[in-house]
Amino acid sequence: MRIALATLALAGLCCMPLTAQQFTLGGGYALADYREQAAFLHFRGSGPAATLALEHGRVALRADASHLSLKPSGDGTASLESFTVDQFSVRLAVKTMSLVAIEAGFFRRSAAPSRAAQSYSAGTLGLRAAYPLAPGADVALRTAYVAGTDFTGGGSAPFGIELGLAAAYGPGAGRVRVTGDFEFQRIDRRTDQGGSDLSVPIQSSVARLGVVVKF
Repeated sequence: MRIALATLALAGLCCMPLTAQQFTLGGGYALADYREQAAFLHFRGSGPAATLALEHGRVALRADASHLSLKPSGDGTASLESFTVDQFSVRLAVKTMSLVAIEAGFFRRSAAPSRAAQSYSAGTLGLRAAYPLAPGADVALRTAYVAGTDFTGGGSAPFGIELGLAAAYGPGAGRVRVTGDFEFQRIDRRTDQGGSDLSVPIQSSVARLGVVVKF
């Protein structure tokens, strides 16, 4: 998490001298739901989150970081262990139409202790569509294919999907805006056990509420 926050700060310092772009910095709080092997391993928790974004013409770069503390949820939690997740993602979007952009990204999730849950990283490729609702208010939808997932516990994922919904509001053209977003991700992880192909999917959802400041 310290590395991720340092990366956000360094990126901000590097970008501030450039005046031909719009720079956004934000912070907030996240609620998370995490499951492995369908609903067998179920965890819920929360933690702080930070956002940094840079826009220049048709190109937008965004980085998100969060530190989540997750606890077992549901029946049969006695054998499960609480853990923390440090999550970092970066996405580059190129606007192809007035409202739609192609978006490519990379994310990394690190669980501690490592025995409690999978740590993994992957790339994403998808579309983002942003719609203005009223002066100072807008909503955005995104969907992406998750590819090349690398798991610390082994296995592979032939398919993964990421869905997102975000909304923001600020009075007029003000520099301060209230934001909320929801992200859902499912990765169909498969492992080999005794020569048999075993399905152990990973599913997560994160809801964030925060405030951003534009420069």
